[in-house]
Amino acid sequence: MDTMEGDVAHFPAKDCNTKKVRFKDKGGDGESDSDRVVDRVPLVSASWRDMVLGKGSIDWEKESDLAVLEENEDLEFLKGDVLKSTIDGILSINFSDHIQQILVKDMELTVVVKLLGWNIGYAALYNQVSSLWKPSRPFRLMDIENGYFLVKFQCVEDFDKVLSQGPWIVYGQYLTVQP
Repeated sequence: MDTMEGDVAHFPAKDCNTKKVRFKDKGGDGESDSDRVVDRVPLVSASWRDMVLGKGSIDWEKESDLAVLEENEDLEFLKGDVLKSTIDGILSINFSDHIQQILVKDMELTVVVKLLGWNIGYAALYNQVSSLWKPSRPFRLMDIENGYFLVKFQCVEDFDKVLSQGPWIVYGQYLTVQP
């Protein structure tokens, strides 16, 4: 039962799981509003190691056969693994060969995609490429800035198929795919 006391509405807890929030992103050209759905239920945050290795969801961990590190092995940074410096006022971060190998191995089956001439949303692109590519195993899609997306595959066959076949056309526009 919803009740109103003054200007405050009281809702049952089961109705308050998510909330739509408006954020203002300040860009170089001006301001743009964006709507995001925010979960009010606190979630257990992934560790830094899990985020680097892309192990944010339990389903992905079960299905992934691309483990760079063993489950019980921790990613430890030694003294010379990360070198920070400033060159002409610009911060530079260099990683040791060991850390670079771990990061490159994790990105081995990842491609960068962009729809030429159009900006496309995450859900629309995911649905379109799923129907175009028909992957044998689920893939991960990550939205990065300026209309670019990262697609991480779970098997080499899907990765090779996307790179070797094509051209891929979404909504009448070419979809560029780069390893």
